[in-house]
Amino acid sequence: MKNVNRSIDVKYLRTFSHVAKHKSFTAAAESLFMTQPAVSQHIKKIESTIGASIFDRKEGFLLTKHGKVLLDYADQTMSMYEKLFEDLEKVELRDQFNIAIAESFCFDMVERVINEFRMLNNIDLSINSFTNSSLLDSSRYDLIFTMDRISQENGKSYQLKTVNYVIAHSNSLDPHECYPQRVVFCSSLPKSYVQELLNDYNIDSSHVTSWVKTSSCQFLKNELDTNGTILIFPEWAVCNNNCKTIPLRQKVNMYVWCSDEISQELETLGIKDKIQQLFQISDISTPELKNSIM
Repeated sequence: MKNVNRSIDVKYLRTFSHVAKHKSFTAAAESLFMTQPAVSQHIKKIESTIGASIFDRKEGFLLTKHGKVLLDYADQTMSMYEKLFEDLEKVELRDQFNIAIAESFCFDMVERVINEFRMLNNIDLSINSFTNSSLLDSSRYDLIFTMDRISQENGKSYQLKTVNYVIAHSNSLDPHECYPQRVVFCSSLPKSYVQELLNDYNIDSSHVTSWVKTSSCQFLKNELDTNGTILIFPEWAVCNNNCKTIPLRQKVNMYVWCSDEISQELETLGIKDKIQQLFQISDISTPELKNSIM
């Protein structure tokens, strides 16, 4: 019966790897700052554990079949061992997280994520808003919430959710019967495209005297109180307003960009799982979150 409790000390595997590399007990001992008898003893320990020779004694330092298999696993083990300590070093958590949020991003969702960070002890937050992601220096931030994919140079963008744009209007205004006089629309949409959308949905824009383009969701708070005004924004921007909406075919994506350095920390802190739950996504370990995914 095989002994399922057999194990090989990592230091023995390291010694074996060096002997196989240098093809010499002496050279291996020097590289490991060990004595030659100690190196020889490590090799004997391994052979005793697996019950087979790992070097062909007649041919010097040629590996036996068992030795070749063992070397492959020894190299993998050493690589994993090094990565273990690299990851452990990364767990030394920073005392501040720098977060950037697009002004047009879903405010309620971001507020929930920020609240999760606020619950962490001894963690400071630096939060900035922006209007144009192309002008943003991503190297200054740990997390960026945006409606565009950020460059993958220093991190990765993950798709969080996809929603529709909507036409929002007050309960007292029917845009199909009463001509809108003022249109406030998201800066991610060109004015010409907004005009086409209104035409496609049989809303006459010929009487519009004011076109307002903005990236700020906060700007919309009281906009529908202005007579004759309609809004064209992602549905999250108007979901809390007392209004009626017309879903459009145009869709918009929400993304979070995460720096390479912070990914492990988010997982350690449990923030990655919280983001998954808030955005109802299944995995945040790969950029193709929505189709699969911090």
